[in-house]
Amino acid sequence: MDNIKPWQIILILFAFAALGFSIFKFAIGSDLESQLANSLTLVDVETGQLYSANITGSRTLLIPATRPDSDLQALIPVYEENGEWFLFERYRGAINDVKVTTDAVPDPNGPVKILDEPKKDF
Repeated sequence: MDNIKPWQIILILFAFAALGFSIFKFAIGSDLESQLANSLTLVDVETGQLYSANITGSRTLLIPATRPDSDLQALIPVYEENGEWFLFERYRGAINDVKVTTDAVPDPNGPVKILDEPKKDF
């Protein structure tokens, strides 16, 4: 014990304090639950119709997704920002894989033209 320097004692105390705070924050004091999405909003790139896809459990959704009423791949995920809808950057390249016209998406980086109809379940 004679070889322990004061800065080493401070460092050890700091490590214990950090450990104690971490245990309290993440194990005891945290009420945060896992916040995973249970639905995904998609747009039909031809018509502008919005769809809500339930993605809970083990359901897999390939992008571009197939329209529920046909066998055409035309659905790409979107998000809303300031009242306008945009394609997720991650899926913008999927617009090249759709088998329909992309009338609702004049520019993949810009806003999407959305129909004034409620979302359809997918």
